[in-house]
Amino acid sequence: MKINLFKNMAELAICASLAFVISSCSDERHVVSIDVTEVTDEEVSDDEGSSTEKSSSSSSAKSKSSSSSAKSSSSSAEKSFFSKTWREDCLAKINEYRATEDLDPLKLAPEEKQTCTDNQATDDLASNKAHGHFGDCGEGAQNSGPNFSTSWRKTATEVTDAYLKMMWEDEKALVTSGERDPDKKEDYSYIGHYLNMKGNYKTVACGIALTEDGKKGWLNINFFRK
Repeated sequence: MKINLFKNMAELAICASLAFVISSCSDERHVVSIDVTEVTDEEVSDDEGSSTEKSSSSSSAKSKSSSSSAKSSSSSAEKSFFSKTWREDCLAKINEYRATEDLDPLKLAPEEKQTCTDNQATDDLASNKAHGHFGDCGEGAQNSGPNFSTSWRKTATEVTDAYLKMMWEDEKALVTSGERDPDKKEDYSYIGHYLNMKGNYKTVACGIALTEDGKKGWLNINFFRK
């Protein structure tokens, strides 16, 4: 489903997925997702003059993740992209938004969940499929930023800041204006990222994978009940 959620960032791709456990006796899950991509043929430039690139299909893409166990973690390009605190920065930004609604802060998920989210982003990037491995890390909800260009944002923190700003501010505006209703299932595809960010979760994992040439990346943000 293609929709124009973010008029000023039309070339970006953002996806949200949410799972509900129907009952304690069932592991059936219902997943709702959106794919916002290539809604315009015009190239969009950010306020620093760098242009974003269109989402591309690369099912055979080799990629590298932000996990410390990744083969290419020693490359200078990757080191300049991933700071030592980028995951903490991602968490802090989410909690900054949650605090505006007096919501309890989240904590970083355990290291194995972070590594799993990195690997999940690597697999999604390789298959070029948003939420293609949703649930593999035991998450209850997922926000994704597929196929972003590293010429658009130069560091992992800049990427997460930009996506989280759009996910929260743009989609919350649809709710506060009355255009979309959080209680209506059919509106989830328009405001799902915002609802996931403010949801009743306890921990979060932020994972990013880059293509081997470092030009493209994939962001997954996984939310956990515990």
